[in-house]
Amino acid sequence: MNNSMENSNVTHKEEILAKSRKTGKDEGMEYAQLRGNKLGEYTMCAAAIIIMTFTVLFGELVATLAVAATLLGFTAGQCFMKYHFTRKKSYLIWTAGIAMAAVFLFVFLVARSLEWRLCCA
Repeated sequence: MNNSMENSNVTHKEEILAKSRKTGKDEGMEYAQLRGNKLGEYTMCAAAIIIMTFTVLFGELVATLAVAATLLGFTAGQCFMKYHFTRKKSYLIWTAGIAMAAVFLFVFLVARSLEWRLCCA
């Protein structure tokens, strides 16, 4: 009985390997890519927080808005993809809210920049 179980496991492993070779996907590389993406997200958030902190301390509101809008746009994209694959309405609600905040910041950034240019022209 043990021998037949081992044969079935070997057969199952061979089927999985054959399927993987046929599709050309390397699950190890996919896993490494996912881990790299996650590390990149954390690094980007940390860098954004540091940049925003320094820009606020030195009175550069426009730079803070630019970084915040970029970060919110990235987060909205992530939430939308989670919604796309899970179809959970909570992700769609988060996507809409975060996207609206990003658009608001972007519009405010553009308006502030134009006001500065008109004022100094």
